[in-house]
Amino acid sequence: MKKQNFILGTILLVCASFFAKIIGAIYRIPLTNILGAEGLGIYQLIFPLYSTILVFCSTGVPNAIAKIVASADDKDCRRVVKLSLIFFTALSFVFALLLVIFSKFIANLQGNEQVALAYIGIAPAILFVGILSVFRGFFQGKQNIIPTSVSMIVEQIFKLLFGLFFAKLLIGKGFVYGAFGAVLGVSVSELLALIVITIEFAFYKKKNNNKVVGTIESKITISHILKTALPITFSSMIMPLTILIDSFLIVNLLKYINYSVLQATNLYGIFTGVVNSLINVPVVLSMAVATMSIPIISKLHKSNNIVELTNKSSLAFKLVLLIAIPSVLIFAFFSYDIITFLFKNGLKVSATLNEFEVASNLLTIGSISVLFIALVQISTTILQALNIANVPIKNMIFSCFIKIVLTVVLVVMPSINIYGAIISSTICYLICAILNIVTLVQNIKIKISFRYDIALPIVASIMMLATMHTIKYLLTGVLVVPFMFICGGVMYCLVYAILSYGEKYNFKDISKVLKKFANKNM
Repeated sequence: MKKQNFILGTILLVCASFFAKIIGAIYRIPLTNILGAEGLGIYQLIFPLYSTILVFCSTGVPNAIAKIVASADDKDCRRVVKLSLIFFTALSFVFALLLVIFSKFIANLQGNEQVALAYIGIAPAILFVGILSVFRGFFQGKQNIIPTSVSMIVEQIFKLLFGLFFAKLLIGKGFVYGAFGAVLGVSVSELLALIVITIEFAFYKKKNNNKVVGTIESKITISHILKTALPITFSSMIMPLTILIDSFLIVNLLKYINYSVLQATNLYGIFTGVVNSLINVPVVLSMAVATMSIPIISKLHKSNNIVELTNKSSLAFKLVLLIAIPSVLIFAFFSYDIITFLFKNGLKVSATLNEFEVASNLLTIGSISVLFIALVQISTTILQALNIANVPIKNMIFSCFIKIVLTVVLVVMPSINIYGAIISSTICYLICAILNIVTLVQNIKIKISFRYDIALPIVASIMMLATMHTIKYLLTGVLVVPFMFICGGVMYCLVYAILSYGEKYNFKDISKVLKKFANKNM
């Protein structure tokens, strides 16, 4: 199978991730309309713990397997897949069972006992994702991103279809059952994604003479796989761990300052279900860049190709900045437009709470976190590939400690309340990004030009904002917001391309040539 190069593979994964995230964003709109802020809060309360469990069962698995497969001999790969399937299937099953058994206890700790039923609905997904991640890791290590991309899109499409179907079917029994239906749709979608990638794996084996790659006789053991997976797993915990901490703290802290259970759950649902889901759209794109970097940088590090290692690492950072910079500015300047367009039927205004205003303010405050999260992702990935995975773990622990303290201090202030959650999260990612990057530049020389890689995207982003503001004030109607974003995106790409071309060939030299040509022909 022909390997996809770094740029092509990244583009494929970015497109698939973006398409999947767009489907996920579209899914949130009717889901919010069906469940309301209360049902969405119940739905969102289960995902921090669910995501943290997936870190242990699956998040580190594809990256670890990809790293081994990318640098291993052919004879090792089949054994890696076999051992990984046995071990991580068993591990995922145990976690799924424990989640069902302790669902009520966990829900009570989170401050809302109604969440227990939703935990039972999401439990099967843990088993399916654990197996799914093994196959994704194998294909990622082979630098064939198509099976992962296809399964990702299938997963999102069926989550939308089954999630909305079950939520609508059960909402008549109450918000709790509506949320249960939505998470049940997640479990069904993961099962279907697993079926798809298993079929793709079977076709791969058949195409390669029914072999994953070579003999099963190998020195690879489960301890070897775990030794590679555990550092990646722990360093991957920063995002789900901080969100898990939020899920246990925020509702209880808001109740402490005299918010009702309903109000606290609504605010938590807005913060995590609305705002964080929007922030995660560009973050998923930067994660695609990080994912594609692991097998390539690992191989370059093993071969001690310092020049190419530096170039690929620098390119990954540049791609992340291209995504993050315009995203930060869009969320900062158009938060209210985004919130009202997407969630006008799901959020509401009451005498005690303006949900539109809260969501808009949270998104504006948290916009800068897109850049910090993206930098954490790419720096962590490169450090993992360089076998310096212990540093991101230490940085994560320190940053999370700061976040816990800040969350407790800020959220209990009545004048700050839920906004303390987004402030503490942003500071957490900022600290972790700085610590990671300091370590990274001590080990390899990242070539980032302020002029080309930072200033040009900022200038292009300013032109994008000007275009969007112009359309906003000149036009009216239901489709103004999507038209505004499409035109802004096109403007960003055009301005960046023109400026990059001009910098590459030097505008001054071009003007001199044109002037000389004009003088000669006058």
